[in-house]
Amino acid sequence: MNRIKIVLVMVIWGSLGVFTRSIPLSALSLAFLRAFIALPVLFTAMKMKKTNKVKWQLLMPYFISGVLLGFGWLTLFYGFKHTSISSAVIIYNMCPVYVMIFAPLILKESISKIQIAVIFISFVGLFLIVSQSLSEGYGNLGLILSAISGMLYAAIVLINRSIKIRADNQTATFVQIFTAMIVLLPFVLIDGNIFKVVHLDAMAITFIILLGVLHTGAAYTIFFSLYEHMKSVEIVSYSFLEPLFGILFSVIFVGEILTFPQIIGGILILGSTYIGQMMKDRKISQEKDSIQI
Repeated sequence: MNRIKIVLVMVIWGSLGVFTRSIPLSALSLAFLRAFIALPVLFTAMKMKKTNKVKWQLLMPYFISGVLLGFGWLTLFYGFKHTSISSAVIIYNMCPVYVMIFAPLILKESISKIQIAVIFISFVGLFLIVSQSLSEGYGNLGLILSAISGMLYAAIVLINRSIKIRADNQTATFVQIFTAMIVLLPFVLIDGNIFKVVHLDAMAITFIILLGVLHTGAAYTIFFSLYEHMKSVEIVSYSFLEPLFGILFSVIFVGEILTFPQIIGGILILGSTYIGQMMKDRKISQEKDSIQI
């Protein structure tokens, strides 16, 4: 049942690009509405879980990562709207590579020869993706913003790894998404595009609600609940289905055509990062097991 749940979450997150393209609002408005609509779902899940109260001081890293999360969503949605969904998905999924590069500098973690090889191979794949996208007439903006989104998510991962005393997943997620909404609010009000929501048809409104309730509130709640029943190495092995579903949906529903350089670039990035992440998580799991023994 847990495996079915995680595959379902990956399908939901994989469809994010298609949903974003289908809603005629700015990326800024969509990022804000995603957080705003998700909060009641996350708050309900947090209360049902009956989590313990956490001191404000311990929540500070989650407030910081919440700021980064808001801008991470914003840049990713801009990427979806200004380049092909498949390119945006693959470039965004360079996130683990940035973590590998900066973890030794920031967290003083060791870096293996395999990780160095993963970094090199991934950047070769990135070069192929970017070259192909530019040759197809897409501008630099979507590619750059997709890359920035991956970097912001990498920063969130590094912050979360550095936390010594952790809040429970439900509380941490609520704080991060609430902070993301608050940070984006002034920009949304200045932009004014969000007021166009009153003129949208029923289908677009439905997509917006699903973006908040399904893609964010429900998906995040299900995903983090799985950590109580599955090992992190197993969850990581399934998480790489998200970009694959994202590419598949872009081909089926948007009509994008994958070129040979994109396919090779995608395989180099996703394949190498998958191997790198799996080996690192296996090592961590083995270390934990040896400690318990």
